[in-house]
Amino acid sequence: MASRKSTSKIVETPARRLITREKLLEAALWGCDWLTDVGQVMEKDDPYFGAIRGEYNTKVREWSFYGPFWHTGQAVRALLMAFKMAGNGKYLKHAIWGGEYMIRPQVLDEKDTDYYGCITSSGNMASQLEGLRVLHDLYLVTGEKQWRERFKLAVDWVIKTTYLKGEGLFLNEVNINYPKKYELGKRERARPLNDDATLYAAYQEFKESKYLKTFLEVADRLLQDEDPPGNWIKYYPCDPNAFGGLGHIHPRQAWWWGYPMLSAYDATGDRRYLECGIRSGDWYIQNSTLDGAIYYHTTRNSKHLSFDFCTSAVGCAIIMWIDLWKKLKDEKYREAIGRGLGFLLGAQLGQDVEDRNLRGVFFERLNPTDGTEEPGFHVRDIATIFAAQAILKLLEASEDKEFYYFGYPRKF
Repeated sequence: MASRKSTSKIVETPARRLITREKLLEAALWGCDWLTDVGQVMEKDDPYFGAIRGEYNTKVREWSFYGPFWHTGQAVRALLMAFKMAGNGKYLKHAIWGGEYMIRPQVLDEKDTDYYGCITSSGNMASQLEGLRVLHDLYLVTGEKQWRERFKLAVDWVIKTTYLKGEGLFLNEVNINYPKKYELGKRERARPLNDDATLYAAYQEFKESKYLKTFLEVADRLLQDEDPPGNWIKYYPCDPNAFGGLGHIHPRQAWWWGYPMLSAYDATGDRRYLECGIRSGDWYIQNSTLDGAIYYHTTRNSKHLSFDFCTSAVGCAIIMWIDLWKKLKDEKYREAIGRGLGFLLGAQLGQDVEDRNLRGVFFERLNPTDGTEEPGFHVRDIATIFAAQAILKLLEASEDKEFYYFGYPRKF
């Protein structure tokens, strides 16, 4: 990546490649077409109509769902970005269907003091917060007030029901058995959820101090509990005791909680938040390979499993690096973007593959070897979602006609 007026030079390597702006956009739109044409449930009598199917095993050709609420939310964001970049109304139409799936189970009865505003399809608060912000995105793109109203109702319910005031923690789960009274999760599993800077977006939109106060309380709790630098191994889904005490750090933990630190800095000008965001971006650099891969199971000392790529985390890292590059103009982020972009382009399957379910998709990881010649790929919607978001964000951030990446030539 280059800035709009950058004249600095990327270090030459034998694997340095160029891809045109048009071809890079094509790659992102192939991914978005996979989301709309393959990944999204389109049967209107299906209760999941509009949701994104999460998992596909290429070896056995079987689908499964995982986290459809927040996965669909992030897919909607990718489709809205594609609509704004390419102007194709198809992407907006499918984004709206995804948003409608998300709000379909929201309780709108003001007399229901337990559930008013709750989206009853997901009792995981991280999932809710990471998905909800896209309702605001839909409002900004369409101007339709229902998205703004539904966003506020949902965020208010999450804060009222699950936030531990003054502690910077949310209860991680709520056992929702609508219309029966919900049951709150255990306090010992509470987590500092600042996912997607959703609370900051609510503050920017509604100017109510409770949103910013909560957002910054959580950010301060994250500063307190940060370990290792730029990450949070003590909180699930990380495990400080895994691998004989080396620990396991989830590859998107720095994205969930480190990336919003840049918004906390924007809100306050407090450099403690910026420096934490920098440490999170640098954690991704330290824990990526020479060709841009990031792994699902990474330990404190950067060791990882062999067949364990996490393409979605590469997309998340690139998004962070773009923002850090824009703020700091540090060449290490531009270099990291080029390596990550090369990995993403290598993880995308072409339009001529035999299995129609795979055309244009970004695979998440390789299946472990199983003694056959074709163990296959594990496809997760979030790999395509975050790859498309990262590429579209890169195109939005720069007017360059060509982009550097590191890796093998793209052949399709």
